[in-house]
Amino acid sequence: MKLTRVWMGLVLGVALLSGYAGPAPPVEPVATPDHAVLMARLDDLDARLDDLERAVAAERVERRARATASERAVAALKRELKEAKVVVASLRRKVEAAPLPPAPRGVATASRDAPNVTYSPVDAVLGELPGGNGERTARPIPAAIPSTAREILVYAQVATGYVKGGPHRFRIATRLDGDREAAFYLYAVGQPQQSWAYNSDNVWLPMPKNRELILQADGEPFFGDWNSEVRIVGYR
Repeated sequence: MKLTRVWMGLVLGVALLSGYAGPAPPVEPVATPDHAVLMARLDDLDARLDDLERAVAAERVERRARATASERAVAALKRELKEAKVVVASLRRKVEAAPLPPAPRGVATASRDAPNVTYSPVDAVLGELPGGNGERTARPIPAAIPSTAREILVYAQVATGYVKGGPHRFRIATRLDGDREAAFYLYAVGQPQQSWAYNSDNVWLPMPKNRELILQADGEPFFGDWNSEVRIVGYR
């Protein structure tokens, strides 16, 4: 501003000295070179700031979009996992509830502790159980069961009706090496009653080398209506 005023004063002085009485010509302000450079630099910086703000805003929008897409993908995976668990649970229930396939004719499935072992069915009657008082008897195992069998499946039953005798214990066994025996027991009670009571069981016993099944009865002998039976119904 001071330079402009000095310049205008010089022009006015020259005009007065030359006798010129007309109006002074307009004088445009002249920017210094340093000022123009600074203004141009400021304009560039403003433009750069605008670009940076737009870039930051665009990055923020893109990140939000990526986060939303990721959340949707995770939610989809969770739904798929939940549906898969439901399908697996349903299939498991169906498999567990499905009946076992029938065994080939002439071959039956063994006990649960040996599901892959098969046995051969047979129906060999060994007669009645002893009456009581510690009576012990040995019944020969029929030839229908081969000596190569490792075990025999023994079925025993006792039924009591109107009978005296009180508690009774029946023992069914096979002899092992020495004096050892493998056995199972049936219990029955004899009493006067207008009905029948039953007890029965199927048990695997080792096939004895002497091919004998040992039967024993402890308790007061039954008197009245009662019956019993022993059979070998399978071997393996």
